Amino acid sequence: MTTQATPVSRATTATAHAVTESVARVRAAAPGWVGGALAGLQAALFSLALVLIPVWVASAAVADANVSWGQSSGTATRIWLLAFGVPWAVDGVTITLAPLGLSALTAIMLAQLARRFAAATWVAGFAAVAAFAATVGFATTLAWAGVDDTRSRMAGAVVWAVLLAIPAVAWGLLRQHGATMAWLARVPGTVRGGVRIGTAMTAGVVALGAIVLMVSTVASRHQFADAATGLGVDSAGGAALAFVETLYALTLVVWAVSWLTGAGFSLAGVDVSSAQPLPDTMPAVPLLWSLPHASGGWLAWSPVAVMVLGAIVVIAIRSRLGSGWRPLGTIGIGVVLAGSAIGVASGFAHGAMGPGVLASVGPQAVVAAVLAASELALGAVVAWALLRAFAHVARPTARAGLSRSGSPERPDTPVRTEVRPDG
Repeated sequence: MTTQATPVSRATTATAHAVTESVARVRAAAPGWVGGALAGLQAALFSLALVLIPVWVASAAVADANVSWGQSSGTATRIWLLAFGVPWAVDGVTITLAPLGLSALTAIMLAQLARRFAAATWVAGFAAVAAFAATVGFATTLAWAGVDDTRSRMAGAVVWAVLLAIPAVAWGLLRQHGATMAWLARVPGTVRGGVRIGTAMTAGVVALGAIVLMVSTVASRHQFADAATGLGVDSAGGAALAFVETLYALTLVVWAVSWLTGAGFSLAGVDVSSAQPLPDTMPAVPLLWSLPHASGGWLAWSPVAVMVLGAIVVIAIRSRLGSGWRPLGTIGIGVVLAGSAIGVASGFAHGAMGPGVLASVGPQAVVAAVLAASELALGAVVAWALLRAFAHVARPTARAGLSRSGSPERPDTPVRTEVRPDG
């Protein structure tokens, strides 16, 4: 059964084809940096649209006709700028806690757009980073025009945008066809192995934190629902609240990672960890009920899970660690990288989400980094020592087996014959 194309569909297809060809011709004729600038501009606008469109929909559904499109757009822009470290003041209450989920989505979009539109050159890469940071800075000046510290907010947003854009654009350009990574051969094997171990450890710890957060969310689903119902918002407000809280899911994953290591996090004036429960009086934020609310007992041994993860990573890639004492250097580099990554993420996941005891919430970056690195290092070194000991035990056993059974059999060789001349 075939579907006949309607005149409207044919016209739409022809228009899309014509626009695609026009864009391709313009890109071919334009300098190489133009594609990079377009990639940076699109990434900023698309990530802003992720917040802008839901806020517009929620505003349109609100019965209060006094909410204008300009007000809703300004609110959405300020929420978006939280992902770049721009503080947001609501009724005199400062909010600085960054929605790391939005930051991660923006980095992914920037990498994909750089891969698609930017040329694989340094100039195009710099143009992408500059266009992205300039768009973020311009949006900051518009959203916070008339505020005394507009310039400092804009400068901070630009710095955040540059730090976010550089690795994202670099990754996008490296994934382009024709981009080679032959320079990796000049990097010492110990460093390459350390980067591999550090990446695996960081990914594993984040996965553990996500699992803890999901299990805790399911276990406290009733408290979660009661907290959301207690706010008394309508359907549109509830949808907007759920969307905004979803952007903070990755932030809470970092909190869960710090909880696993034993470093914990600050919330409502209480240092919460696997040995210390959540405060008795929780803030009126339903998403916070997703955090681990049980503590003590066997949960106090949660740092052991991080140690086991470090051991599993070493066992999984033991064939690439090399021999002798060189694996210790590789493990050291990997542990330092993993601890640094967790510390940086913990620093970004720390901020203010309200007045009073909520003015400083989240994990302590230095404590989380040191504990995570120490636990990963302990597990990794123990696993390496056991592997080394078993290897030494296995070698004499194998040699003893050979001595009892005699020399190993040699492979069959053809019988050599000589052809003698007749005579």
